Amino acid sequence: MVKNHGLAGIVVDETKISSTKNAHLIYVGYPIEEIAQASFEEVVFLLWYKHLPKQTELVAFRQDLVNKMVLPAETIRLLLYIAKEPQHPMSILRTTTSLLGTTNDVEHDEPPKILAKMLTAIAAIIRIRDNEPLMEIDPDLGVVENFLLMMTGKKPSKRLAKMFSTVMILHADHEFNASTFTARVAASTLTDYYSCLTAAVCALKGPLHGGANERVFEMLETIQQQQIDPLKYLQDQLKAKRKIMGFGHRIYKDGDPRARILKQIAAELVQTTDNQVYYQLQIKIADYMFARFNLHPNVDYYTALIYHCIGLEKETFTMIFAACRTVGWLAHIMEQRQEGSLIRPSSVYIGPTGRHYLRRVGDHNE
Repeated sequence: MVKNHGLAGIVVDETKISSTKNAHLIYVGYPIEEIAQASFEEVVFLLWYKHLPKQTELVAFRQDLVNKMVLPAETIRLLLYIAKEPQHPMSILRTTTSLLGTTNDVEHDEPPKILAKMLTAIAAIIRIRDNEPLMEIDPDLGVVENFLLMMTGKKPSKRLAKMFSTVMILHADHEFNASTFTARVAASTLTDYYSCLTAAVCALKGPLHGGANERVFEMLETIQQQQIDPLKYLQDQLKAKRKIMGFGHRIYKDGDPRARILKQIAAELVQTTDNQVYYQLQIKIADYMFARFNLHPNVDYYTALIYHCIGLEKETFTMIFAACRTVGWLAHIMEQRQEGSLIRPSSVYIGPTGRHYLRRVGDHNE
């Protein structure tokens, strides 16, 4: 048998949700460069129901999601306690996701309500960590606007809401990535939605997956605060055999299409904030990594700066990734459930063989 590390190149199933074939990302047939211009709610509808909504459907769908962006009282009470613990926010989200599956008649929760509660819970964790009061939804705003409002405490401008909508769309799904595959494995057992999402959150937490965006900003902060020459920093890190986060992708050898769009958003956002220095650092680092290793930035690279410009702490970056990716996780959970097949791969045993156990008298107590 041929072993493929990390299942690289192995086709494990079919999907109608998204594809990265030929290093070209599509959502249900739409190129990411085009569908990223849609509204967030349109893309959620598309990934779940495999077609774009009519205008009347979109209005009703958006309002339904917004109306459901409310947490049960018992969830809020527990969040006020666990979110203040000195744990990484992704650990808090892991516990919170599991908690959401134990309150308020969750047996009948469906994807719209689950997505709405996840967004609200993530915003609540951020507010509680910042010692700020929780925000209520504004029924006149859309999902993205309300998510930003509940995170930052301020009603976003239309320009910011549009940019952040694009960011959320770009992170919504990405074929059988590690966390999505984890969710599908759980879903194949026919466990509940919240169990599947909890498993996905655990997978996303790792620095080689969702946690990379946090590491990217740590790098920028270190270089800026310590006034280190960025090229010397990179050379020292590489000499110490440390990975430079935010570069390279198993699929996109010629550049991540999402990163190209995110770079434009980051460039626009820094014009109205005091973060131009970070953006210039990113350009220098990206130029060096391409010139020396032919490596392009991936989706995590510019996302880190975008989240910082919005006013978020770097420890919460991966939670925002989780908020966006919940859309895709739910789409894949639904698809896997319909398939009705347990995911149970085989392995190649390479341990010792031919051993025998002979129990000797006196080796145990009577």
